[in-house]
Amino acid sequence: MAFILRVSPRMTPREVERAFKSCKDADERLRWQAVMLKQAGRSTSDIAAVCCRSSAWVRRTVTRYNQDGAAGLRDGRKGNGRERLLTAEQEAELSTAIQGDSPDGGLWTGPKVAAWIAEHTGAEEIDPSTGNNYLRRLGFTRQVPRPAHPGADKEAGEAFKKGGFKAFLTTSLGNTRPPGSRSGPRTRRASG
Repeated sequence: MAFILRVSPRMTPREVERAFKSCKDADERLRWQAVMLKQAGRSTSDIAAVCCRSSAWVRRTVTRYNQDGAAGLRDGRKGNGRERLLTAEQEAELSTAIQGDSPDGGLWTGPKVAAWIAEHTGAEEIDPSTGNNYLRRLGFTRQVPRPAHPGADKEAGEAFKKGGFKAFLTTSLGNTRPPGSRSGPRTRRASG
């Protein structure tokens, strides 16, 4: 005999509909919709099609509602992350350190920040991505020098920075402009 999934009478259909309409979280709202449709007598496969989920998801959702009520439909993932590595004081200290030069004199990078965190927290090893996360959290962006072509003329580039295109032309190509007017030899007005 097949198992018939039913919704426990914890809430009236009107209360379930009100909870569905007032819900701000999209995933939780979808779970409320599944319960609401099951209360209305729809089949599990119909609800799965409406919600674009599997029949197993509908069964799990309704079972969670039957066991825990409204709390069973909330997102259980929120607030289950691990705590930050740095306290607020340590984070302020890191921000001050990043304002200055890095230990090797270059730019601060994710691995350098991770090493700083490991040194100040006593942790053995911190992943470089954690250093990148702290850089972004403190408002810093990735700093990468502009790529340069291996065959580029550095002298011409410096001349262009200092004097614009005219200086670039005289440095890299020599003086290619013919002397005198750009329009050719001078002409005289016709008499007449």
